[in-house]
Amino acid sequence: MSRSVADRRAAILELVRSNGPQKVRDLAASLNVSAVTLRRDIEELAEQGILLRKHGMACPLDPTAAPPRPQATVGLVVPHSDYYYDGIIAGAKRACAEAGARLILGVSAYNQATERQQAMRLVANGVDGLVIAPTPNQETGMLSAEQEEWLAALTVPTVLMERPASPSGPASLLDSVTSSHRVGAAVAVRHLAQLGHRNIASLMIQGPNTALILAGYEETVAALGLNSIGVVFEGRQGSDDAAEALRGLIDGGATALFIHNDQLAIRALTWLQDAGTRVPEDVSIVGYDDVIAAYATIPLTAVSPFRANVGHRSVRLLLERIWGAGPLAEAAEHIALVPQLIPRESTSALN
Repeated sequence: MSRSVADRRAAILELVRSNGPQKVRDLAASLNVSAVTLRRDIEELAEQGILLRKHGMACPLDPTAAPPRPQATVGLVVPHSDYYYDGIIAGAKRACAEAGARLILGVSAYNQATERQQAMRLVANGVDGLVIAPTPNQETGMLSAEQEEWLAALTVPTVLMERPASPSGPASLLDSVTSSHRVGAAVAVRHLAQLGHRNIASLMIQGPNTALILAGYEETVAALGLNSIGVVFEGRQGSDDAAEALRGLIDGGATALFIHNDQLAIRALTWLQDAGTRVPEDVSIVGYDDVIAAYATIPLTAVSPFRANVGHRSVRLLLERIWGAGPLAEAAEHIALVPQLIPRESTSALN
């Protein structure tokens, strides 16, 4: 009579535990089954974490090895799931897949009430920890004192993502992973300076990271002794209100533009082309975000935050807390990833 699957696998475990590592073909012969069936049994037992599969061998577990970790459930709350955050979500998904963890997504649409509702629902539904990109003040990029108190009081391990907490606030005790946008702006300005541009200007959107990016731009312009012809903010969403101001910057002598973000940079490129201004012969452009910069009519040089890395590192850091001794057992980590510059066709040396 043939053995049941359960009996056969119990016999495999007994042979391996009693006699040490066994070749697949020897086990198959001992149990009078095909090698294909035996390999399937070994793969299943290895996935269950009760033996090891190595190079055609079934091996007993290392008695000094850590026991298999339970599956963790990670809650991820982001402002939206496209443009900038699609890359972050992709990195978070990869980290969960590598660790055998489950990812559950919440989207806040930059609404603080929705954000809190999403996070609390995830906690109530039993997630083991949260990665969250909270909605800051759109002008300052900072979290309110009330937000920090709420974040610090969450009952599961929490990692802040792409949002710096105030050094004096309670959320500063949480782990965080951010893009160093201030340094990213400095990278852009240095690139233009290295190409010989002394008179530069900037176009900006109004968003959560604008204050940091603008600070990096202004600090680096001053440090390098450059001339900032001006900073123009985008007008009404989707309008071309900034086009006239842009022409004023060019007339004022700007030979290079630093533009945050890609969408605004592509629109500015169109404005310049319509006015007969050549890019990069007359004006060089560096964009920011590098989400769609490569697909402009003239591929744009852009500062590229490591978006997927931010998502990946945030989840990995959270899983360390979940599987460790608790979120405050060790010092909190504040990780800042420096964006890189991707040179393309929109910048050139000043003639």
